[in-house]
Amino acid sequence: MKKEKKVVYGIEITKPWSAEMYDHNEAVAEVVKGQLTDILNALVAKVDVTDYWGLVEPAFIQFQTAVTCYGFADNFLISRVVETIEQEIEMAPLYRLNAIAEELGLELEKGFVGFS
Repeated sequence: MKKEKKVVYGIEITKPWSAEMYDHNEAVAEVVKGQLTDILNALVAKVDVTDYWGLVEPAFIQFQTAVTCYGFADNFLISRVVETIEQEIEMAPLYRLNAIAEELGLELEKGFVGFS
């Protein structure tokens, strides 16, 4: 018996990925990057970036860890950590953006396809 084709958001899921899957995931990636940047900006607005990382609230540390997958010592400058988070958001491959969105529970109109 032939396996039924899986369709998500009107896109047929194929292996290897189709151009349509890549295009969809790239569009979702831009939405996720925008949401992550908005969250980061809101967290940065609450701190003095010239202070040390050990002075930030736990929610900021949770966000940073979700994005970078590692921690920082308390004596790092907040500005340096923020730069690293920004770089990670910009350079993150699709699979990482998918994992970050899931970990942070981001609400997306359409999610990534082809990762399950």
